[in-house]
Amino acid sequence: MSVLVRAELAVMPGRAADAVELARKLARAAEDEAGTLRYEWFGSADDGALVVIEEYDSPEAAIQHNEHCADLLGRVGEVASLTRVDVHGDLDAALLAWIAGHPQARAHSPLAP
Repeated sequence: MSVLVRAELAVMPGRAADAVELARKLARAAEDEAGTLRYEWFGSADDGALVVIEEYDSPEAAIQHNEHCADLLGRVGEVASLTRVDVHGDLDAALLAWIAGHPQARAHSPLAP
């Protein structure tokens, strides 16, 4: 089962262009990642919000993305604040630990048949 992530960010006033450029850099960096199936950014001009939809073939691939893009992800806080992250799938201990360390993150496990 893949891991699906939807993250929402509130862009700081006056930082929209910087946030969009950073999102584009992250998207380019994710293009060559093994295990990254989808990495798409969406914007809302009227309220300064950005949303990223990510899909990975495994929990390990999601963690590898965070490690591979650590420098770029570390710069996100300069231009936007992470307001919500929803992570869906069969999540391993490392991904659950990441979620536990981010109060705006929520884990969503598959329902039993």
